[in-house]
Amino acid sequence: METKQLRFYLAFALLALTELTFTALNFETLRFISKPILLPILAGLYWVSVPKPIKWYKDVILLALIFSWGGDVLLQFPGMFVAGLSSFLTAHVFYILFFVRTTSSTASFFKLRPVMLIAVLAYLIELMLILWPTLGGMKIPVLLYGITISTMLSAAFWQYKKLDDKTALFFVIGAAFFVASDSILAINKFKSPFENARIYIMTTYILAQLLIVSGAIRYRNYMNNNNDI
Repeated sequence: METKQLRFYLAFALLALTELTFTALNFETLRFISKPILLPILAGLYWVSVPKPIKWYKDVILLALIFSWGGDVLLQFPGMFVAGLSSFLTAHVFYILFFVRTTSSTASFFKLRPVMLIAVLAYLIELMLILWPTLGGMKIPVLLYGITISTMLSAAFWQYKKLDDKTALFFVIGAAFFVASDSILAINKFKSPFENARIYIMTTYILAQLLIVSGAIRYRNYMNNNNDI
């Protein structure tokens, strides 16, 4: 690992611990500083770690991080939940585009056994059944968001056996953490608030972004070394 990469990883780890500490202690004012810095550091890690055959504004991983950052910022303000939700939904669309565009000479495990993806659909249906009675006017936005994150998770699962196992696992586990984070947030907000929910939300969210970006770095560098990008 290059020194620049190591510095970004260390900076991200330190800031993540700081953000989780502020969250646990309910230091909301300080979180206005710590939370918005997380993803710019992760974007910096990605930027210094991959080849740059395209402009930054065409890189779907960077675009996903930018819209995720927008969601992070917007959700810190009262009355901005729908705007934050929309920003994260856009980020998930960019992650889906990334997963759809990965190339390999090997068939995905789920291309051979697509029935396995029924588990993702079952999870979405169960989550919506839990939330639906208490969503009120948020039924359609939350349903659209649920469909989007389920599609993102399915697209991540599609990388299994298509890419090398370590890269695929970064994507699969990262996407699963993302779905877990969003699910906990939804249950805590719309169904029944519970203790330490915000810690669980942020921990799974931070791990999700870190794993997906780390997987993207591995994939982009592998493709570059094999002259495929």
